[in-house]
Amino acid sequence: MFRTILLSIFIALSFATVSAQQPRPSPVAVPVGLAWINGAPANAGFTILMPGKPTEQVQPVAGHPDLENHLLALETSLASYVVSYLTLADDVTDPAIIKVLLDRGREDGLTSSGGTLKSEKEITLNKYFGREWLIELPGGFSATARAYWVKRRLFQTVFITTPEPDDSAEVKRLRQETATKFLDSFTLSDDTGN
Repeated sequence: MFRTILLSIFIALSFATVSAQQPRPSPVAVPVGLAWINGAPANAGFTILMPGKPTEQVQPVAGHPDLENHLLALETSLASYVVSYLTLADDVTDPAIIKVLLDRGREDGLTSSGGTLKSEKEITLNKYFGREWLIELPGGFSATARAYWVKRRLFQTVFITTPEPDDSAEVKRLRQETATKFLDSFTLSDDTGN
């Protein structure tokens, strides 16, 4: 069961690897006045702002018919936005276990994606433990990923970009502001973790 959980931690980074195999997008046009909406499905237990309606997939976790990974994804010319969540059978609240799972998940995710860890820090959401990673991915992609354990649920948010060395200061600023807006907008709409 823990192996499945560990692999699920970085399911969103697998999306980044698939994205990295696609052709690089055209130069970024700086969007003006994007209307952000709550991209979370009803009764998902969270809200998150996205600059459009994401596609949603529900993927069974191989070998565990009672586990499903919910994946929300939106791609724009500026970035890709990914949210995933998984509901486990039992609460995971022991900080030592959460730390081990996040450490192992980080290593498995980096190995499977071919990414390079640039930085990592422990974070919390309300009183729940989490982690933030800055990762360079193959194909010139860069990702900021956050994961939170909320009792029985594992939530992940990932912001993926394709920075170029000749990006203007305006594009760099816009990417940073957009990443912050997306990642910081993740809030729990209930505190049950069910």
